[in-house]
Formats: sequence, C-alpha cells, structure tokens
Amino acid sequence: MDFLTYIVSIDQSVFLDINHSIANSVFDTVFPALREFTYVFWLLLIVYLWMKDERELALLTGAGILAGAMFTYPLKFIIDRTRPYNIIESTRLLTPSEPDPSFPSAHAEMSFLAATIVSRFHPEYSKYLYSFSFIVGLSRIYVGVHFPIDVVGGVLVGVMIGKLVLVVQKKRNIFGEKGI
Repeated sequence: MDFLTYIVSIDQSVFLDINHSIANSVFDTVFPALREFTYVFWLLLIVYLWMKDERELALLTGAGILAGAMFTYPLKFIIDRTRPYNIIESTRLLTPSEPDPSFPSAHAEMSFLAATIVSRFHPEYSKYLYSFSFIVGLSRIYVGVHFPIDVVGGVLVGVMIGKLVLVVQKKRNIFGEKGI
C-alpha cells in the first residue's frame, strides 16, 4: 500500500467513525441546521460589528470572506475530490447532497477565516469564535458531506487567508491612521 492510499484509508475510517459512531438525536438535529446557520451567523456578526460602529472590522471581515470564497471555490474544482456519500455506500447523509466537489470544506474555510480576522481585534471572543468554527467543521463530517481531510484543508486555507487579509490591511493601512 502506498502512502496516499494509506492516508485515504485513514481519512475514510475517521469519517465513518464520526459519521456513524457518535450518532445521536441532538447532533442529528443541530448539525444539519449548521449548513445554513453558519452563513447566517457570520452575516449577523458583520451586521453587529457594523451597528456597534466597528464598520472597518465589518468590512474587513466581509472582504475576507469574499476573498476566501474566490480562492476556495475554484480550488474545489481544480482538485475535484468526490464527496463521501458518492464513495461510501453506508454514509449517513443528513443534508441535501452538494453540487460542488468536496475539498476543501468551504464552511470550515469561511468560519476559520472570519474567526481569525475578528479574533485579531477581539481576542476576548476568540475561544467562542474558534469553538463555533470547530463545531461547524465537525458537523460537515457528521452530516456526511466532507471527509476529515476536507475540513482540515478548509481550516488551513481559512486561517492562511485570514492572516493574509490582516497582513495586507496592516501593510496597506487600508483604514488610515485611526482605523482598526
């Protein structure tokens, strides 16, 4: 067995453990709802920041999410990884099937990107934002639409783009001297 085959077998095994072994009625109800709620959560946070007169941070977070999507969605089609429910017959699919490829997880990417940006300016909330993002990532495996490596890829892409957005903001002094 070559190394790549070995990694794929571990990825599929961990997927099945999460998708089957921790199954319970609470997760079966809450985790599918995170499919849409993830977007709602980050949009509401941006609106909240805007209303709390942190417009620059709201704009930076929104721009970061947009930049992340512009990178992640083409990457999904370049890599073109098949979703678990198309490979593993016993997958418990708890949400509608997804039309795009699996790697990286865009939900994980967006959540970790936004958490990275907002946590830079509000470190007191970082444990909550990253905990929410972790639960979003776990939910994507649990509901049967992503392998663990897809989620890890989404986390890495999200954190890297989030940090890149922060570096560009700081170097370019986008919001001026009095900005964030």
